[in-house]
Amino acid sequence: MRLDNKVALITGGTGGMGSASARLFAKEGAAVVIGARHEEPGITLVKEITDAGGRALFVQMDTTSQDAWDNAVRVAKETYSGLHILMNVVGSNDLSMLPDVDIEQWNKIFEVNVTGTLRGIQTCAPLIKNSGGGSIVNIGSVAGITGNFSTAYSSSKWALEGLSRSAAYVYADWGIRCNTIQPGFIETNMTKGMTANPLARKTFEKTLGNTILLRRAGKSEEIATTALFLASDDSSYITGTDIVVDGGWFSAAPYLGNERSHHMLDLLKKKEQAQGFLKHFH
Repeated sequence: MRLDNKVALITGGTGGMGSASARLFAKEGAAVVIGARHEEPGITLVKEITDAGGRALFVQMDTTSQDAWDNAVRVAKETYSGLHILMNVVGSNDLSMLPDVDIEQWNKIFEVNVTGTLRGIQTCAPLIKNSGGGSIVNIGSVAGITGNFSTAYSSSKWALEGLSRSAAYVYADWGIRCNTIQPGFIETNMTKGMTANPLARKTFEKTLGNTILLRRAGKSEEIATTALFLASDDSSYITGTDIVVDGGWFSAAPYLGNERSHHMLDLLKKKEQAQGFLKHFH
């Protein structure tokens, strides 16, 4: 198995991408520490993994809290005697366009998407080093490499890419690799529910047709398989870079021009609908 005898900490571990990664990592032999704010889905996921023969435990954590990070590392060390993989999935979004950005909300987005990840890397890196080295996988977004109307979110994800590359540079001598996954539109249970009514589904499908070459949303499992590659020794010579998993959204972006821009602005005008699914461009 590709992660045999490895220990992984996954933040945002009960969400779509986090839970899919936790299941896959455990299936591949890793002991998984699932970090998330809400206990009930965490306990449910742990039971699912352990019932399938895997190893997992849940730690309740707010990634903006240093105490939470210290506790997660302590639990990993005391329970599994080390840590080899850190996967930062947790993220927050805001739909405000640049002229309307509220500084307080801007700071909150950066606290979750950038500073919380910084705390995690700083806290986990020494234990990963002492465990023989390993891999850090951060979840960015194509919004961070193309730019979009969600100014704070896009800016924070671009900052996250810089943080990832800096971590790769600083921790290389510790045997720690650091890379970023840049997802496009990943469909989750929440987005499926949001598009259950015909009007929402029609708008959603139009969005896919205008922005994504493969004409469909991505699956959480497709992010998980990419994360597995970066977490395992299969990517032993890869660090300080990113992998875009977006169905061709980024590749198509230069050719979409005003049609795409106008379409996205139309979605923003439908505020209630936009609030439901634009935050999942994660």
